Amino acid sequence: MKISTSVAIAAPSIGPAVVTILGTEVPVLAMLLSITGLILARVIAPPPLRKLSRLQEWCLTALLIVILILIVTGEIGDGTPIKAGPAALWGIGLGFSGLLVIEFFGDRAIAMLRAAFGKDQA
Repeated sequence: MKISTSVAIAAPSIGPAVVTILGTEVPVLAMLLSITGLILARVIAPPPLRKLSRLQEWCLTALLIVILILIVTGEIGDGTPIKAGPAALWGIGLGFSGLLVIEFFGDRAIAMLRAAFGKDQA
């Protein structure tokens, strides 16, 4: 009679995969990769058609990071945090087309306000 023993080997881990910050689950690797992708894409992206000051560049990057945090944590979307791959792609995409995204959100907000208050679009 042969007795078989098995040992479970745990994979090494550097830290938690998900942390809870202010009641929101934040996937650590996805967040790091997405913010890194956004910053690197902002550095290598072609300059926008409209010249921005240094302060405007920093504010745009900060605003894009806020939007990226909302996307990665699932606050925008179906409510579940996204995985590292899609998070990195979102970061890179926002980094390259950041000003266009912000202008789109601004246009939509203005259209919503005009529709709410009955103003004609001229």
